[in-house]
Amino acid sequence: MRATHRLIAVAAALTLVVTGCGTRPGATAENKGGELALANPFTDAFGLVEAAKQGTRKAKSSTTIIDGTLGTKEVTGTVKAFYDGPATKLEANMTVDGETVGMRLVDRILFIKLPPDQRAELKTAKTWGKIPLDSEDPRAKAFGKAMQRSFEMGDPAKQLEMVEKTGKIIRSEQTQLNGVPVNHYFVEFDMRKQFDLFLGEDLPADQRAEIEKRLEGKDLRVPAELWINAEQLPLKMTMDMTSLAKGMGAPEAGEAKSTYTYSDWGVAVDVSPPPDGEVADYIELMGG
Repeated sequence: MRATHRLIAVAAALTLVVTGCGTRPGATAENKGGELALANPFTDAFGLVEAAKQGTRKAKSSTTIIDGTLGTKEVTGTVKAFYDGPATKLEANMTVDGETVGMRLVDRILFIKLPPDQRAELKTAKTWGKIPLDSEDPRAKAFGKAMQRSFEMGDPAKQLEMVEKTGKIIRSEQTQLNGVPVNHYFVEFDMRKQFDLFLGEDLPADQRAEIEKRLEGKDLRVPAELWINAEQLPLKMTMDMTSLAKGMGAPEAGEAKSTYTYSDWGVAVDVSPPPDGEVADYIELMGG
């Protein structure tokens, strides 16, 4: 995979995590919900979100296991993260269509792992490339701003807002997931609202107009399912964007589905920057 394509894969993999997670990463499947009894399911997204938000301020770290299909490509990976505004740190290891994508975020600097083929392509012995999110270099600044929005939207509180602002509960049931009593919610997202929430006002007017043109007349409803325990902590989430992808002109073959399994909520996340001697400026390596 060429260096530029791999960088796009890094951003795409992260965005898959961010935009796909409609709610807060939560407890492990082994968590029985403490001593709480399973309450009746909420009938509206606002009530569900407000209840779940109570726990987001107590602990901020989680592990997310991702298993997705994008057309004929498989996307799998693990993201360990601590969400705390500018102090956010994470380590992600993704596999996108057979290509490994690794990165770390520490102290507002994104480090991208350079596999052997990419080091050969870029003619460097360094094993990591870095992109400061607060760089004044216009090339790095543009990418850093986009990634910063991704990290912000990865914050559990922001993810909860996506459910509240762009989704609605279609129906629910009480069942069990791996032996844990859960409320199982069937949710429908309005992707036009998600685009607006995620892109904000950063997209240039001409690009936004092009997107609006492509969305015109399309069914932008995306079904999702949530399994939430007695403590209002998500254990699992699935999304099916197949119909949307085909409506947007994607190839007929394949599906666009993703599954997120949440664990280790509140467990400490230790992410360290690579040694200085192993790091090079990623934008300079790529020649801008």
